[in-house]
Amino acid sequence: ECGETDIPEKNWIPFVHGDELHFIYQPVPHEVVTAHPDGSCKQAYSTDFAPLLRLKRTYPKLVIRGSGQAIFINDTEATPSLPKPHYLAMMHMKENEKSETYAHFAYRFSANPPFNILQVSSQLPLLTAAPMEKAGAAFAFVSGLSVVNRTVAISYGAGDRDSRALVM
Repeated sequence: ECGETDIPEKNWIPFVHGDELHFIYQPVPHEVVTAHPDGSCKQAYSTDFAPLLRLKRTYPKLVIRGSGQAIFINDTEATPSLPKPHYLAMMHMKENEKSETYAHFAYRFSANPPFNILQVSSQLPLLTAAPMEKAGAAFAFVSGLSVVNRTVAISYGAGDRDSRALVM
């Protein structure tokens, strides 16, 4: 059994390796679970990424979670800063559990078990919007990721009202 049954669960990052479906349960530590056809899952791997561990030690209330899905990248010419096969995924951070403002980052993890984190980007320049239905801070939240012809498209919502995309 994976996850919790008495609290809401969200922000798992799905990816396929070989013929198995996996999920990043959480980025810190980078916990990977393997899903089974009957709906059950099992923790398979857990690794640490030193820069994120230092960040968590410095800011213990910081929340780091996944966003969207992971995409397998095998184009060494298009990724000169990491010229080997890997997965591209998204994560978000917020100051604490109650914060409604998010910072989003792309990250790369190993193409093979134990799927350790290899790189984390600088903060992505997402355009935020204020929510329409309630008072609150302007925000953006990544919901998807696609790579086509060496172009990365990150889909996101802004203020729970606008659909947007960051294309790189």
